Amino acid sequence: MNTRKLHQKAGILAGLFLFILSLTGFFLNHDQWSFQYHWTLPNSVLPDAVAEADKKLFQVKTVHPNKDQWVIVGGLRGLFVSQDGGGNFQASSNHQFYALSWMGERLYGATEDGLWRSDDFGLTWTPFALQGQWVNALAIHGDHILASVEKRQLVHLTAQGKVLQEGGVKIPESELAESITLSRFVWDFHYGRGLLDDGWSLLLNDIATWILIFSIVSGLFIWWTLMRARAAHQVSKTKMAWVKKIMKMHRHGLVLLAIPFLVLFAITGIVLDHSKFFNPYLKEMTWSQQTLPPVYQTLREDIWSVDIESQAQGTVYRIGNRYGVYESEDFQTWQKVSDGFAYRMKRLGDMLYVSGMGSSPRSYSIETGWKILAAPSMFRDVYLSKASFIFFGGHGETADHHVPLLSNSTFYSIMLTLHDGTFFAEWWIWINDLASILLILLLVTGVIRWKKKYRSV
Repeated sequence: MNTRKLHQKAGILAGLFLFILSLTGFFLNHDQWSFQYHWTLPNSVLPDAVAEADKKLFQVKTVHPNKDQWVIVGGLRGLFVSQDGGGNFQASSNHQFYALSWMGERLYGATEDGLWRSDDFGLTWTPFALQGQWVNALAIHGDHILASVEKRQLVHLTAQGKVLQEGGVKIPESELAESITLSRFVWDFHYGRGLLDDGWSLLLNDIATWILIFSIVSGLFIWWTLMRARAAHQVSKTKMAWVKKIMKMHRHGLVLLAIPFLVLFAITGIVLDHSKFFNPYLKEMTWSQQTLPPVYQTLREDIWSVDIESQAQGTVYRIGNRYGVYESEDFQTWQKVSDGFAYRMKRLGDMLYVSGMGSSPRSYSIETGWKILAAPSMFRDVYLSKASFIFFGGHGETADHHVPLLSNSTFYSIMLTLHDGTFFAEWWIWINDLASILLILLLVTGVIRWKKKYRSV
């Protein structure tokens, strides 16, 4: 079989699957887009896997300070309140909630539209500060509020919403990690945060994705048109002119620029499909800071979680990023105080709880210092109920996974399950793997054919 036939057959076999993977991946990389959580379909017309995935969109949970039966759950689908211990919920806001924190009996929420406040324990909400900005993390201690805007800007506010201090985070080179595991890079690259700061990684991923989508659609169009023409033994000159134009675009040298990204998409996708098998080996392999992509040398837009602690000698600020927890007293000088991806941070009184991503959960207080925490991996929130600390979400049977049961599921969850294959079946990951292998074959044969065409000119 010659290169042309191999390229054609690989494209025909993988075309539809690669189209689904690339289009759904594009939407998943832009999980800030609100419409993805407002567009819904009834669960009655969707596989059970979609409804299960939709439950994971709930990010935060707390209870009334004086009534444990009063439960408040929020996330990317909005905020819901139950007054009977979680038996029945009523929707109170359709904003995306990324964090909840109490100041006395007032509840504050971090949303895609700034900070909102509730004076009636979550039943109604009013704008508080930073409207129009995506606030991805929030912390409160005493009457001090610390918010992270778009993972790159810290804002210190008073209880009245006045901005006391704001600015970006510049971590000194000496406080950066000396290396990362190969497992960390696989996750970061596949999700559009593994190369450059300031959104460039995501943009490059988007460009490569749309080049792939165009190549799939144009390739299938060329194949289908020529096949129909051979069957009919004739084709109009106008249609052939269009086919030649699309062929020229399909073979354009600019497509070559996307090949390194597409190969990495395919390889990292296979690894993530079988992360339980690959992760133990990839975590043993490290990549030195000296040769890491630029994003790992700044992490200036990598604030995943925040904490603020008002002490007698002043205010202490903390951020959590993929390297660990960093601390500062002036927004300027940052020092790493705990290693390992700090996915979420939540303060309850004098105790700070840190949820890891690929790292151990831990806790901190002035009295105890930093300690490994016996908690579910990647828990999303922690709250106090009946004198017990309850961890919400994450991996593990001990976590609280109780959320409102809704009759529909979001566009985002449909995209997610189509992308990982669970929309069809648990074993569908093997189809995705085959599509990824065929993509690599398409890229290799495509380059060979391009080189032959280039040399013949």
